Order: sequence, then structure tokens, then C-alpha cells
Amino acid sequence: MIVPGRIRPRQILQILHYVGRPLALLFCWDVVVTAGYLATPYKFDFPALPLSLIGSAIAVFLAFRNTTAYARWWEARTLWGALVNSSRNFARELKMLLPPGSDGVRAELVQRHIAYVHALRLHLRKQSPWSELQQRLAAGELEQLHTIANVPNAILDRSAQIIGRLEGLDSMKLAALARTLGDFSNAQGGMERINNTPFPRQYATYPVVFTHGFCLLLPLGLVSSLGIYTPLGSTVAGFLFLALLQIGNDMQAPFANTENDVPLTSLTRSIEINLRDGLGETHGLKPVDVENGVLW
Repeated sequence: MIVPGRIRPRQILQILHYVGRPLALLFCWDVVVTAGYLATPYKFDFPALPLSLIGSAIAVFLAFRNTTAYARWWEARTLWGALVNSSRNFARELKMLLPPGSDGVRAELVQRHIAYVHALRLHLRKQSPWSELQQRLAAGELEQLHTIANVPNAILDRSAQIIGRLEGLDSMKLAALARTLGDFSNAQGGMERINNTPFPRQYATYPVVFTHGFCLLLPLGLVSSLGIYTPLGSTVAGFLFLALLQIGNDMQAPFANTENDVPLTSLTRSIEINLRDGLGETHGLKPVDVENGVLW
């Protein structure tokens, strides 16, 4: 996630690199159109009204598309926020509801939940979880997990089995813990739904065609009024449309492990710190720092 802050020269270069290649091609096209218009004695006058209508329609389309893409990103962030809160509640409930003398089981369940959130982060990013899990789970369970497609769900199921076999839990305490486990499962299901449901093909293809087509027509409509300044005006206007197009592309995949995704590494580290603090451990962990304006 890109963290807001002062715009520095490096960030300006990043903005230009954001849409650099299509913008450079557009500038070259603008120069060709301008040079051709000024060199030929036969002047053409491209009607401005159709171009302005097309531009307005594309702007509305891109705005609606970007709103939909941001809604996916924000829902993903909301689900992770719910998981953070439920994780804190889970650690608190283990401390309150487990019978006396269950400190070992409580510590095991907390460590398993830490393994669960790390496995979920890597599952959503389609990365291997084994380096994170081998220091948190028993070797026998790790071997079983290698044969399972949904590793975080399997970890959660195993934790539920451990809780279900505990003695000294009445039905009300067991129901409270079961609700919290259900909150984990519901949050994970929502994240997987976002991750496994691709952005509609029409939103991925049509804006690219329309935006690039409009950028090709733009200098034709401006050259008769701007003349030699056409490359400047057309490139600036084209940058706005190309940037809107790229913003939608970046926001539609909130778990893609890019600088624009939900900061899963930071969120899982926060959960781990909170839970290990609750156990009274001396862990030395610190929140994830911002790197070059990005929080991972």
C-alpha cells in the first residue's frame, strides 16, 4: 500500500514511470500529427464536438470502473480489519474461558493462530507457506498439510478439534469460541471470493481499447487550434486518461503482492505482536516499516 506523504522527486519519477511507455508513444504520435499538419498545405479540421463527447463518455466509464475496483480493495481491507479484531478477541477469550491449568493449551492455540494468519497471507498471495509454518507447527502436521490445497483452513480445523476436546468447557464457553472461529472462516471466505473472482472481462478490455483509441484521436482534434503546442496539450490530457486506466488496473487485485495491494505483511505482523504480547512473551518484534513510501 502506498503511504500518503510529501511528493518527492523520486515519486515524480515513479508517477511518470507509471504510464511511461504509452505516454511516450502518445507523445511521438502527437509530434507526427503536428509535423504533418504544419508541413502539408491541405489543412484538415477535425470536429471538436464528437471528440469531447467521446472523452466525456470514457471519463465516466473509467470513473465507474475505478470505483468498482476500489470497492474490491476496500472490502479486502475491511475483511482483514475484521480478522485483526477477531484475533484479539480470540486471544482474550482463551484467557477468560479456558479452565485453570490450561496455559500450555492456550499458548499452543495462540501460536497456531499466528501460523494461521501467516498461512492465509501467503495463500492469498499464492506464495509458499512452508518457511513460515515449519517453525510454528509440528513436523507431523506439516507433512499432512503438504497434501492439502487450502492450508489455512486446515490449520483452523485442527485448532477447532483441539478446542472441542478440551475438558472443563461448558456449552456456552464452547459456543463463544466457536463463533470466533466462525468469524475467522467468514473473513477468509470473503477474501478468497475477492481473490478468486476475476474482474469482469469487459472492465479489463474495453477501457484499454477506448482510452488508447481516444488518445490517438486527441491530437487530430487539437492540432488545428493548438498548432505547434499540440504535443504538450495532447500529452497532458492523455496522461490523465492513461493514469486513470492504470489506477483501475492496480486496484482490482488487492492481494497481488504489489505496492498497491492491501498491506498483508504489516497486518499479520500486527496480529502476531498483539497475540504474543498477550502471552507475555519477549519477542522483539516491531511493526513493519514503510519502505520507499510503501507499506507491505
